[in-house]
Amino acid sequence: MGRLTAHWAILGKTPESLDDYSVIGCSTGAITSAEFGMWLKAFTSGTMEPKALPRVATSYFSDADGEPWLGLSLQKTEPDSQDGFQRPYAMTYYVCVRWADVASESTRVTYRALYEALLKENFSGDAPFRLSPAAYDERHLAGQVNGTARRAAALLLTGQPVCLVRAGHLSLDQRLDFLDTVAALLPYGFRHTLAASTWTNSASRHRIRLSFAEVPPTHGVWELPWDDPGGTIPPQALFYERELERYQGDDLCELMRWLTTAAEPGDFDDASHRAAASRLLRGRPSPGLPAQAEPHAAALPSVEQLLHQCRESIVHADGQRLTVLNAQLAQRARGRVADHDRKTYRVFIRANPIRPPERLADSSAVRHFFEILLRLLYGSAMHAADVEEMLVDLGGPFRQEPALPPALLAAMRRILPTCAPSGKLLIASLLGREQLHSILDGMSEDDLFRVAVQSRNRRVLDVAMAEAEHRAVPTDPRAMEAVKYALTRHRYLIEAISSICAAEESIIYYQNVLWVSYRGQLTSADIEEILGDLDRPPQTFLLAIVAESAPGTAATLLHTLAGSTVRSLGLAGRPVAGHITAGLDRMTAPEDDGDARSTSPRRRFQRLDPTSGMPKPASALVKVLIGASIIIALAGLALWLWL
Repeated sequence: MGRLTAHWAILGKTPESLDDYSVIGCSTGAITSAEFGMWLKAFTSGTMEPKALPRVATSYFSDADGEPWLGLSLQKTEPDSQDGFQRPYAMTYYVCVRWADVASESTRVTYRALYEALLKENFSGDAPFRLSPAAYDERHLAGQVNGTARRAAALLLTGQPVCLVRAGHLSLDQRLDFLDTVAALLPYGFRHTLAASTWTNSASRHRIRLSFAEVPPTHGVWELPWDDPGGTIPPQALFYERELERYQGDDLCELMRWLTTAAEPGDFDDASHRAAASRLLRGRPSPGLPAQAEPHAAALPSVEQLLHQCRESIVHADGQRLTVLNAQLAQRARGRVADHDRKTYRVFIRANPIRPPERLADSSAVRHFFEILLRLLYGSAMHAADVEEMLVDLGGPFRQEPALPPALLAAMRRILPTCAPSGKLLIASLLGREQLHSILDGMSEDDLFRVAVQSRNRRVLDVAMAEAEHRAVPTDPRAMEAVKYALTRHRYLIEAISSICAAEESIIYYQNVLWVSYRGQLTSADIEEILGDLDRPPQTFLLAIVAESAPGTAATLLHTLAGSTVRSLGLAGRPVAGHITAGLDRMTAPEDDGDARSTSPRRRFQRLDPTSGMPKPASALVKVLIGASIIIALAGLALWLWL
């Protein structure tokens, strides 16, 4: 078992203190004192009576960067310690480790192992601990399995918390072993969101999902008596419980060992994750029987089994066995694969990264395996979103830009012709500049921008913009016109940019689009051309036009925007449109030194004539008022820039 870096905190009081519970000591570095306090209080399990202590609880959280952590706390009373109100108080000692550190194959850990490692620390200084927890012992855990543990694991997959009652006679160690055993009967990744406690106070609301208590909460929780786990349970829970009952002895140990390989983070609140857990167990062969006793299962192994066997063959560089397994896997992947099954297979692959050894780098069997795997996980026509998922699934957990194995790159090259256009662009960009250019050379400007708009993928958008910059060469007017008018037909990529970028990023992208289209500051004619055919462009696009406009174009921008607003509100040809035009002329005329109000002709107050043909409904008047307010705001912006 490898060593783990653990950050720590103490939640409690100091003797004679009048303060409430707070963090009175913690490590420095990745987590602040305020964050420790927030997460410790978020997973409190209510006011604890002295008989309920000591108490061990697990928790989870994500830090400011979104990285998940797993925590474990020990709450106990301090002998002869009282606060300023002469009341005894409890202290909570807490350690937490990054999920990535306990999800790797060499450092998977039990709650008991973390607890025992915590007991060895003195919680002083400010440096993180270097814990050396005991190795994951599935044989010990298998010895703790009983009907109550199987029932608890099954009920957790319904999405509701489970509360154990009538278990007050159990020691802290027995309750902690039970929590570990239940967790071991589920895919390891569910520890990512499993808050558990050896005791809770049901009179207080809490976020604990698996716990012991004197009485259960009043609603929304499964009550599970320790000595009588009978009763009716939902079908999905009953299925999982019966699957677990098939395993005894060594078969149960092997099942628990296999479940640790499913380390992709699981969320109990996600129904698809819970369903995937049931399907994983369904894919296991029946335990304890020779192969000939189950000819059907032996002849048609599950996809999960085949993936596991293929991975083992690659790890041990057994190319001959991999060739045989490839044929079986290809047969299973040849038919229609349901989306929920693809997700299950991807969960397995994420939890068990496949890294071919150097001696198999050029193996045709490994290349064939990856080709089959890509079709199995994503289908034959991969889109940009599938390629993005592939970078996560096949790159290993928590890697920013995974270095893809050469055999996988070769497999991607083979499936490239069958991919969707957006998938082709992304795969080609991964395969290198030469491959990307060969794809781009076969795409017209319309094809390129259509893919960018339809995929709404940042990587595809970046490829399209780089290619547009490359093609729109100022020395080739025809090429510039082709790019410009293609961008016009695809609304300057507004749909793509607005759907994937925040405000500041959108403005920068739009500026690049305008620069590629016009190769210089925008003139009045350019502005009229751009806005002439656009219906209600987004504010970020208008700001990009302002940022790229040449001197002296404010009046044109103001007139164009006002005219567009008048048309969109259906006011063209109405008397109010003439008033707006006259107002625009006055606003953009040179300002004299006199009082504009005294020199301008007075206009009589207008009343709507019911017989004049002007629209009478209040909704039309509201539209006019809204349009006027929009024009006034735009006029203020443009006039400020113009003056």
